[in-house]
Amino acid sequence: MANAYKSKLVVVSTTGSNVIFFTADGNTIVRDVMIYAKGGAATVPVLYDDRTTDDVVAKKSLSADETWRPFATPLAMRNVHELKVNTTEALTILITYVEFD
Repeated sequence: MANAYKSKLVVVSTTGSNVIFFTADGNTIVRDVMIYAKGGAATVPVLYDDRTTDDVVAKKSLSADETWRPFATPLAMRNVHELKVNTTEALTILITYVEFD
């Protein structure tokens, strides 16, 4: 089976720290992440968890109804590595990625 782009839409309504929005199931390249602040202003740190540490890889203060792409280049991830957000407002997140066989 050929590798193909997959998309996942995640609604983050649980506010607080380290809310997981994506977990890699295999060797994965995350091609694009779009974060949309649904009606409320929020400062949004994005963290990468490689099972040893949570590192903030991007952070931005969003105004209400603003969209943000935190990654300028694709992000390679391994099995069970996670992307997380810390947020005080509900967010909608669209992830486009490829999982390799």
